[in-house]
Amino acid sequence: MSPWHVRETFDVLVVGKRLAMLLVGVTVYYLAAGFWVLRLQLAPIATASVASLMNTILLGLLMSFRNRAAYQRWWEARGHWGQLVNDSRNLAAKCAAYVPPEAISRSLVGNILIGFAIALRCRLRDQPLRLRDLSGFEREDAEPAHVPLDLARRLYAVIAGWKREGAIDAETFWVLDVHARGLMDVCGACEKIKNTPLSPSYKGLLRAGLALNVLAAPWLLVPESGFGSLPEILIACFFLFGVEVIDDIVEEPFGSERDDLDLDRYCETIREGVEASLGAG
Repeated sequence: MSPWHVRETFDVLVVGKRLAMLLVGVTVYYLAAGFWVLRLQLAPIATASVASLMNTILLGLLMSFRNRAAYQRWWEARGHWGQLVNDSRNLAAKCAAYVPPEAISRSLVGNILIGFAIALRCRLRDQPLRLRDLSGFEREDAEPAHVPLDLARRLYAVIAGWKREGAIDAETFWVLDVHARGLMDVCGACEKIKNTPLSPSYKGLLRAGLALNVLAAPWLLVPESGFGSLPEILIACFFLFGVEVIDDIVEEPFGSERDDLDLDRYCETIREGVEASLGAG
């Protein structure tokens, strides 16, 4: 079994475990509350059907907005990493086409492009990374706080050096600069997604609504249909809680769970493209 399939199976089990624990909690509460409802012989509430309809509509609207907002963050992050792949490969290919081979061999442009993606991945995942941990920079003593920014600065310096040396003309400089600037544009956009999560108040309201529904269910349904309504409640909770659990993962797209972006694969794609054009150095 490949590492990806192992990761996928593990993440499915993790999500399934979280969902199963929620459903077990709902079952225990429903049975306990239902026991007291039957013991106290509470009468059915005449307006339960009307209240249920209104609640379903409101909860559906909240869940729809929550799902759409979470998926939009994931989709936006996917687009930015796709752009990073394009800019990295285009820059590498244009360097190979427009810059003399001896000028490329003296630079670390290949290592910079590959290292930038790795450094950005680690930064978005809050994983510690030093500049010397990247291939081609093992002898570096500098420890920049923002490794992607430092690598972008080095890339700008390399391109500017080529222009000063006469290796490229002004027109080629601007052709390369477009893709070089694109790296930090992607970095800034991804940091914006990471640092501006969905409103905690909104998520709190939605989760409070889900909890209130679970708490009220046995008091509204057991007097009328007994414990026969439990399967219906569990099916509804399976989808409602399942969507909430998945949205909670999807709205933070830079993690390492199954529904997050596969940043490792993006980095590998960039490495393959850069090395195919000009090698690692």
